[in-house]
Amino acid sequence: MSHYRRFTRESKTCSRLVPTLSFAVWFALAGGAIAQSTEEDHAVTLSAAGGLTTIVGRDAGKLDHGGNFQLGAGHFFNDYFAITGTFSFNGLGITRNQLDLLNQPDGSARVYSLTVDPMIRLPLGRRWSVYAVGGGGYLRRTIEFTQPTVAQTFVIDPWWGYIGPALVPVNQVLGSVTSNAGALDIGGGLNVPLPNSSMRLFVESRYLHGFTGHSGTSVVPIVFGIRW
Repeated sequence: MSHYRRFTRESKTCSRLVPTLSFAVWFALAGGAIAQSTEEDHAVTLSAAGGLTTIVGRDAGKLDHGGNFQLGAGHFFNDYFAITGTFSFNGLGITRNQLDLLNQPDGSARVYSLTVDPMIRLPLGRRWSVYAVGGGGYLRRTIEFTQPTVAQTFVIDPWWGYIGPALVPVNQVLGSVTSNAGALDIGGGLNVPLPNSSMRLFVESRYLHGFTGHSGTSVVPIVFGIRW
């Protein structure tokens, strides 16, 4: 039974020239500065990423670290400033000590967030850049308690030549608690250009805090992804 339980647990500018000498000089200087900037190719940016989520604050020791993925989109108003939106999903565990304290066999947690974040980007040379983000939005946290069991399903397996019923391990939900709240986030990252492409790899870390229930929810997603 212990082997079975272990098995079930492991189962986001155009400028106008005017005919005056002073403006022509200003435009030339500004054009030279922009040419040496990050040379981003589009005003609209899209991103997808995934990675590790760590637990901080009052939930540390109760919730367990897990994984995440995020999708993002935004608009750059110039080479340095953008408004971005990010959807994030974090799949977390519940520590064994907390499960024993609550007399529960197993469990998991999920944290969804949707935030709107201004972004400041600074060049580190040709197309490399660092950036900082910070903003807020909505967070939803669900904590679910489960126990391992089995369920019957119908299997068609040409490799083994078997067609018929089979038992598969599943988790039976014993109960769940969901909290919806406002959220704040702040973080930063590094953009790394891909050769002969307008796409970039990036690594990013954020502190995300939701004002949930009787205690807040604080997580730190660390993601690796690609940005267009």
